[in-house]
Amino acid sequence: MTQTIHVAILVIPGTALSAVYGLIDLFQTANRILSELQQAPDLCFQVTRWQLAQGQLSALENDNASPSLVIVPPVLEGQAYLEPQEEVCARLSAWHQQGAVVSSACAGSFLLAQAGLLQGRKATTHWQLEGVFRYEYPDVELDTDALLLADSDLVTAGGVMSWMDLGLHLIGRYVPPTVVQALGRFLLVDTGVRQQSFYRSFIPVLNHNDRPILAVQHHIHREYTQSLSIGQMAALANLTERTFIRRFHKATGMRPAEYLQQQRVHKAREQLENTATTVERIAWQVGYEDVSAFRRMFQKQTGLTPSQYRERFANSRLNTR
Repeated sequence: MTQTIHVAILVIPGTALSAVYGLIDLFQTANRILSELQQAPDLCFQVTRWQLAQGQLSALENDNASPSLVIVPPVLEGQAYLEPQEEVCARLSAWHQQGAVVSSACAGSFLLAQAGLLQGRKATTHWQLEGVFRYEYPDVELDTDALLLADSDLVTAGGVMSWMDLGLHLIGRYVPPTVVQALGRFLLVDTGVRQQSFYRSFIPVLNHNDRPILAVQHHIHREYTQSLSIGQMAALANLTERTFIRRFHKATGMRPAEYLQQQRVHKAREQLENTATTVERIAWQVGYEDVSAFRRMFQKQTGLTPSQYRERFANSRLNTR
């Protein structure tokens, strides 16, 4: 007898429809591969879309079964994920209490947090939403380096396209690894572990209205190859070191030394992507005298060694020379 795994996908205003239909295709393709690999598949996935309209959440397909898997996809337009969503949160909480695995991709994690499901848990969301999420839900342990974090009952995925990683993970909870691998080969997608830190960009906060700190930021952007001590930076801001460190962190969310390292690694990533310059020379050009220290800092920030990063992200034209 075939077991049916009921999957509920929520559609709220601004939801990325590419993710909704992509997930549907993913589960349907998993069904097809299961039928090809097994004469009598012991399970299949059945997907139902639940749409929020005029404050009411209703199923678009005729499926009254309680879902085993619930997915809140990315939201690309508007800020519905920041607005009070009582109906959605009540439904998410009820499904969770009934034993469903509740999951999200990108901004969808805001709704899981609003429903109270992530309190005291570790979760991820899109790295660009980190500041807003931490402000709204300080009790959630946020890790925006991770592309996917999974508990037995809750799963959060980070980037906009992480719905693919999320879908593969959820499917993999029910089928053998060979099925997930076959699914990856058919779709030409990587079924290995990835991190958001591979893709994270350095986007400094500049609109904080602290002019002395902004002046130091601009100086770092220009002179990042030079040795810049806390004393030198504090002098540029005409502040004591203690006051400078406190105001810099308040304005940017980083310590001055961390900010400098972020800028250096950012420039190193640009060179690894767009030039054939050796790693050793890039390290020197962005301000590191010790290549080993550069490699350690680069891997700490990106999750990849400089060579791995170049292999993954280098401009394809560099490989044809």
